[in-house]
Amino acid sequence: MRLHASKGAVSWDGLGAGVSFACAVHCALLPLAFALLPSLNLALRSFNHEWHGLAQWLLWTHEAERIMASVVVAFAMTVLSAGFAKHRRHNALIVGAAGALMLLVGAFAHWHHSQWLHVALQVCGGLTVAAAHVLNLRLLRAPTRERSESVNAQAVMS
Repeated sequence: MRLHASKGAVSWDGLGAGVSFACAVHCALLPLAFALLPSLNLALRSFNHEWHGLAQWLLWTHEAERIMASVVVAFAMTVLSAGFAKHRRHNALIVGAAGALMLLVGAFAHWHHSQWLHVALQVCGGLTVAAAHVLNLRLLRAPTRERSESVNAQAVMS
Protein backbone atom coordinates (compact mmCIF):
# COMPACT_ATOMS: atom_id res chain seq x y z
CA MET A 1 0.00 0.00 0.00
CA ARG A 2 1.51 3.32 -1.07
CA LEU A 3 0.46 6.71 0.16
CA HIS A 4 0.61 9.50 -2.40
CA ALA A 5 0.71 13.20 -1.73
CA SER A 6 -2.42 15.05 -2.68
CA LYS A 7 -2.41 16.87 -5.99
CA GLY A 8 -1.06 20.36 -5.68
CA ALA A 9 1.05 19.58 -2.60
CA VAL A 10 4.65 20.77 -2.67
CA SER A 11 7.28 18.06 -2.52
CA TRP A 12 9.97 19.77 -0.46
CA ASP A 13 12.36 16.89 -1.12
CA GLY A 14 11.69 17.12 -4.85
CA LEU A 15 12.34 20.85 -4.75
CA GLY A 16 15.48 20.33 -2.66
CA ALA A 17 16.79 17.62 -4.98
CA GLY A 18 16.20 19.78 -8.04
CA VAL A 19 17.84 22.86 -6.56
CA SER A 20 20.79 20.85 -5.21
CA PHE A 21 21.31 19.18 -8.58
CA ALA A 22 21.12 22.55 -10.35
CA CYS A 23 23.66 23.91 -7.85
CA ALA A 24 26.03 21.03 -8.61
CA VAL A 25 25.68 21.54 -12.37
CA HIS A 26 26.27 25.28 -11.93
CA CYS A 27 29.39 24.66 -9.82
CA ALA A 28 30.74 22.21 -12.40
CA LEU A 29 29.98 24.18 -15.56
CA LEU A 30 30.67 27.78 -14.57
CA PRO A 31 34.45 27.34 -14.13
CA LEU A 32 34.59 25.39 -17.38
CA ALA A 33 32.67 28.12 -19.17
CA PHE A 34 35.14 30.75 -18.05
CA ALA A 35 38.13 28.55 -18.76
CA LEU A 36 36.93 27.58 -22.23
CA LEU A 37 35.34 30.86 -23.25
CA PRO A 38 37.64 33.79 -22.44
CA SER A 39 35.44 35.95 -24.63
CA LEU A 40 32.59 35.46 -22.13
CA ASN A 41 34.72 37.01 -19.42
CA LEU A 42 35.65 39.88 -21.71
CA ALA A 43 32.00 40.43 -22.65
CA LEU A 44 30.90 40.51 -19.02
CA ARG A 45 33.53 43.10 -18.20
CA SER A 46 32.83 45.32 -21.20
CA PHE A 47 29.09 46.00 -21.18
CA ASN A 48 27.63 48.91 -19.26
CA HIS A 49 24.18 47.81 -18.15
CA GLU A 50 22.33 48.75 -14.97
CA TRP A 51 22.70 45.14 -13.70
CA HIS A 52 26.41 44.96 -14.55
CA GLY A 53 27.57 45.41 -10.95
CA LEU A 54 25.22 42.73 -9.62
CA ALA A 55 26.22 40.29 -12.39
CA GLN A 56 29.90 40.82 -11.64
CA TRP A 57 29.32 40.36 -7.89
CA LEU A 58 27.33 37.14 -8.37
CA LEU A 59 29.94 35.68 -10.72
CA TRP A 60 33.16 36.66 -9.00
CA THR A 61 32.52 36.94 -5.29
CA HIS A 62 32.69 34.09 -2.85
CA GLU A 63 30.09 35.71 -0.62
CA ALA A 64 27.28 34.83 -3.04
CA GLU A 65 28.53 31.25 -3.12
CA ARG A 66 28.69 31.12 0.68
CA ILE A 67 25.18 32.52 1.02
CA MET A 68 23.79 29.95 -1.42
CA ALA A 69 25.62 27.05 0.23
CA SER A 70 24.30 28.15 3.63
CA VAL A 71 20.73 28.42 2.35
CA VAL A 72 20.94 25.00 0.65
CA VAL A 73 22.30 23.38 3.83
CA ALA A 74 19.72 25.05 6.11
CA PHE A 75 16.87 24.04 3.78
CA ALA A 76 18.17 20.47 3.44
CA MET A 77 18.62 19.93 7.15
CA THR A 78 15.15 21.33 7.88
CA VAL A 79 13.44 19.12 5.29
CA LEU A 80 15.50 16.01 6.11
CA SER A 81 14.85 16.46 9.85
CA ALA A 82 11.10 16.73 9.20
CA GLY A 83 11.32 13.57 7.11
CA PHE A 84 13.22 11.80 9.88
CA ALA A 85 10.46 12.72 12.34
CA LYS A 86 8.04 10.79 10.12
CA HIS A 87 10.03 7.77 8.94
CA ARG A 88 12.55 7.46 11.82
CA ARG A 89 15.44 6.27 9.62
CA HIS A 90 18.83 7.98 9.81
CA ASN A 91 19.98 7.20 6.25
CA ALA A 92 18.88 10.45 4.61
CA LEU A 93 20.19 12.57 7.49
CA ILE A 94 23.62 10.93 7.30
CA VAL A 95 23.87 11.37 3.53
CA GLY A 96 22.60 14.95 3.85
CA ALA A 97 25.12 15.76 6.59
CA ALA A 98 27.97 14.43 4.42
CA GLY A 99 26.80 16.56 1.48
CA ALA A 100 26.35 19.60 3.72
CA LEU A 101 29.87 19.19 5.08
CA MET A 102 31.31 19.04 1.55
CA LEU A 103 29.33 22.12 0.48
CA LEU A 104 30.34 24.14 3.52
CA VAL A 105 34.02 23.18 3.37
CA GLY A 106 34.03 23.96 -0.34
CA ALA A 107 32.37 27.34 0.21
CA PHE A 108 34.08 28.56 3.37
CA ALA A 109 37.64 27.19 3.18
CA HIS A 110 40.32 29.36 1.61
CA TRP A 111 41.24 27.86 -1.77
CA HIS A 112 44.22 29.92 -2.84
CA HIS A 113 46.20 26.94 -4.18
CA SER A 114 43.60 24.49 -5.46
CA GLN A 115 40.50 25.83 -7.17
CA TRP A 116 39.78 22.36 -8.56
CA LEU A 117 39.39 20.94 -5.04
CA HIS A 118 36.97 23.78 -4.29
CA VAL A 119 34.93 22.95 -7.40
CA ALA A 120 35.04 19.19 -6.70
CA LEU A 121 33.77 19.68 -3.14
CA GLN A 122 30.97 21.96 -4.29
CA VAL A 123 29.85 19.60 -7.06
CA CYS A 124 30.06 16.46 -4.92
CA GLY A 125 28.34 18.24 -2.03
CA GLY A 126 25.47 19.42 -4.23
CA LEU A 127 24.99 15.96 -5.74
CA THR A 128 25.13 14.32 -2.31
CA VAL A 129 22.52 16.71 -0.87
CA ALA A 130 20.31 15.99 -3.91
CA ALA A 131 20.74 12.25 -3.28
CA ALA A 132 19.76 12.77 0.37
CA HIS A 133 16.52 14.47 -0.71
CA VAL A 134 15.71 11.62 -3.11
CA LEU A 135 16.43 9.06 -0.39
CA ASN A 136 14.28 10.98 2.09
CA LEU A 137 11.44 11.12 -0.42
CA ARG A 138 11.64 7.36 -0.96
CA LEU A 139 11.70 6.71 2.78
CA LEU A 140 8.63 8.91 3.21
CA ARG A 141 6.79 7.04 0.46
CA ALA A 142 7.78 3.57 1.68
CA PRO A 143 5.20 1.83 3.82
CA THR A 144 6.10 1.98 7.49
CA ARG A 145 6.55 -1.14 9.57
CA GLU A 146 3.40 -0.40 11.62
CA ARG A 147 1.29 -0.02 8.47
CA SER A 148 2.73 -3.23 7.03
CA GLU A 149 2.03 -5.15 10.24
CA SER A 150 -1.57 -3.93 10.40
CA VAL A 151 -2.15 -4.87 6.76
CA ASN A 152 -0.63 -8.32 7.38
CA ALA A 153 -2.79 -8.78 10.51
CA GLN A 154 -5.92 -7.89 8.55
CA ALA A 155 -4.96 -10.34 5.80
CA VAL A 156 -4.51 -13.14 8.36
CA MET A 157 -7.89 -12.42 9.96
CA SER A 158 -9.68 -12.56 6.60
